[in-house]
Amino acid sequence: MDWEDWYLLAARYYEEHRDLLVPRDYVCPAGEKLGRWIERQRAKYNRVPSVVGNLDGVQIDYLNQIGMVWKLETRRGWEEWLRLLDAYAKEHGNIDVPHTCEYGGAGLGDWLAKRRLDYAAGALTEQEIQALEARGVNWALQPRQRSWDDWFADAERYYRAHGHLMVHLDDLTPDGARLGYWIYKQRDIYMGRKPGQTLTREQIDRLNGIGMVWEPLAARSDAWERMYGYIAAYQAENQRLPLWPRGLKSPDGRSMSGWIGTQRQNLAEGKLPADRVTKLAKLGIVPATSRVG
Repeated sequence: MDWEDWYLLAARYYEEHRDLLVPRDYVCPAGEKLGRWIERQRAKYNRVPSVVGNLDGVQIDYLNQIGMVWKLETRRGWEEWLRLLDAYAKEHGNIDVPHTCEYGGAGLGDWLAKRRLDYAAGALTEQEIQALEARGVNWALQPRQRSWDDWFADAERYYRAHGHLMVHLDDLTPDGARLGYWIYKQRDIYMGRKPGQTLTREQIDRLNGIGMVWEPLAARSDAWERMYGYIAAYQAENQRLPLWPRGLKSPDGRSMSGWIGTQRQNLAEGKLPADRVTKLAKLGIVPATSRVG
């Protein structure tokens, strides 16, 4: 399997579990040893001597988008989730956190929704129940259900605002709905990866009408070409590469200097195809180890 195939399995795991803390012995329904693969990616990132190969900047960015934990000791514990709940309550006056709410850099709404499911299944300890009830948890609160047309309307608004549908997996709508997850799910359904679920011809045509990219590899290539175009336009207008200030963003919100740094590193490691090497050279983007002038 290619790296992209494994990534899709990881993205589906994240969509279902809301984290990428995949147990080492976890095996997908079709037999793929996803837990071992995640462990190898983590080892490559941390440059473990016994593991061959490295991750490139694009791969790291993609894994970050689906909640990759590079150091396992950084995972959130129960007490940290409670502190986030307390902070939310102080700000909002209650802990009726919307299911789609991202708060304090964490999926607090989803975490609380899972605790309600645990409560219904009798899977919470008495201490955990007391801690949540002391904060005023509403065990019966359920997330609002959205129709396919509701999600499509969100996707259409995104397309009109950005001119494309290259939505990151973690992208949210202004009201906190997980548009990125929905887009990824439509891709999975279209490719037959969601047994029992199908898209109608009308739904496919409507998504095509707002620039849907069905193949992740095509999406990744399109993202590269768009960033290249942004940087080429910037250079033509300013007679220099957008290397400073460091926070300079492209129209789709990505760091231009960060992207250039990734390309230089990939050039140094021989990870780019010849056509991209040529295109980058036209802009003066050279391998990280090169010295110019």
